[in-house]
Amino acid sequence: MTEFEKKVTKQTQLQQLIKIDEREMEQYRFEIATSAKDYFAALKLVQDVYLKEGYVNADESSCLCRILENHFFEKTAVFIGKKEDKVVFTVSLFPDSSNGLPMDSIYKKELDSLRDQGRMIGEVGCLATHPEFRNGSQNLPMHGNKIMLNYAMDYLKLDDLVITAHPKHALLYKQVLMFEEMGKGTIKAHPKVNSNPAVALRLNLKEAEEKCRHFYQNNSLETNMHYFFFVKQSPILHLPENNQVESNNCRQFFYPGDLAMHTGYPVYKN
Repeated sequence: MTEFEKKVTKQTQLQQLIKIDEREMEQYRFEIATSAKDYFAALKLVQDVYLKEGYVNADESSCLCRILENHFFEKTAVFIGKKEDKVVFTVSLFPDSSNGLPMDSIYKKELDSLRDQGRMIGEVGCLATHPEFRNGSQNLPMHGNKIMLNYAMDYLKLDDLVITAHPKHALLYKQVLMFEEMGKGTIKAHPKVNSNPAVALRLNLKEAEEKCRHFYQNNSLETNMHYFFFVKQSPILHLPENNQVESNNCRQFFYPGDLAMHTGYPVYKN
């Protein structure tokens, strides 16, 4: 077997392992955070998970929650997955603006290449799943990815999603979610995650559905990511009606003062 054939076989095996079981998700609800309680719970979850993963340095370890300057920008959206009233999953979407994106700090050249083509980009970040709700499946993160993807495509009309991922997670993004490496896959130390290694990845949203259709055309429905992301209706996902972009209320609940600007962590409004 050639190296190419081995790579294809490995990718096929990985794709078959990702199964979506909707029966396990009936008690969950995914939406955009709009209240102080949900914002704080989501960003505290990120801080707690990142702390355990070693993505938080000593100076940041006493912070209550993890919040970036981009969380205050107008079109930023914080997505949450809840079971009953408990936030168990979150991911943030930062649309590009004149203020730039978090990953500009190490991958600005690669992002500017997309900007120079007139492409609208958004960065995916602050992704976390509550450890008590990880059962070995990808149900939670995949539903979170789906609501974020739908919002990026149908509401914000973005051309590309970009993300910095730890190399140990990059395989999932590339072989399951159809992301591609940027900057020739160069690994860099990321200052925003305690200098852990990061690789830049991109998903071309104009090609995503067709690419996903091609790769998953022979899969069963429960392992078919094209069916899950682009065909199947998921009643547990709740987005604003009429494709109206949700107002970012984060600024109402946090003080975006000096602490936020210099460390990425603001003071929570009591």
